[in-house]
Amino acid sequence: MGGTARYLKVKKDLRRLIIDGYYEVGDLLPSENELCKQYGMTRMTVRNALNNMETEGLIYRKKGKGSIVKLKGKSIELLSIKGFTEVLKGKEDKIDTIFVENPSIRTWDHDFFWNVSQEELYAGCIFMSRVRNLYDAPIMLEKTFISNIDLPHFCSKVFINKSLFDTLIVNYDIEMIDVIQKFRAISASPELAVALNLEIGAPVLEIIRKLSTSRPGFYVYSFSYCNTEEFTIEA
Repeated sequence: MGGTARYLKVKKDLRRLIIDGYYEVGDLLPSENELCKQYGMTRMTVRNALNNMETEGLIYRKKGKGSIVKLKGKSIELLSIKGFTEVLKGKEDKIDTIFVENPSIRTWDHDFFWNVSQEELYAGCIFMSRVRNLYDAPIMLEKTFISNIDLPHFCSKVFINKSLFDTLIVNYDIEMIDVIQKFRAISASPELAVALNLEIGAPVLEIIRKLSTSRPGFYVYSFSYCNTEEFTIEA
């Protein structure tokens, strides 16, 4: 196992213990010596993991005492009607969106989860697939289907603030006003495993959304696959 992977193993395990409540705010983490013995790693590797956790605000380090839990894990407000960029407002330098598939016009999948209207069916949809990264870690693969109704030149436009919602508001005067959401736990397929840096079969939270908009009959549908190993999801 490479040096980078070794320190990430320590960080991942400690973060999970914090998220699960094993360590609470104010608790002292095991010392560097204890962690070195537990993982069979060098002090430099363990210190790298703890320094990284401190940078992310999970712990603070006090001379003569050790590493103390500062936050109850990291959570993301993905269940609100806000877009990903708005949810993480103020952390723009920590997030990144990578297009797996750029926006393109296509027909609806024949087994599409939601019932679409005849107008939507006739117009087709605009599809895109994006991986959302936070702190350089992939936390979500999002597949989006947009009703292709009166959206001229959409596929050739650069997203405003890297946000689909901002782009729809500014360019097309379309605003999200309500959402229907469904959830299910699934196992990571080979596609999800690659996109989210998980093992095949690892648990993934699927969020299925139908967003109503200020334009009657116009909807945005999304299928989000969330890696919750590093972050919890909240409303």
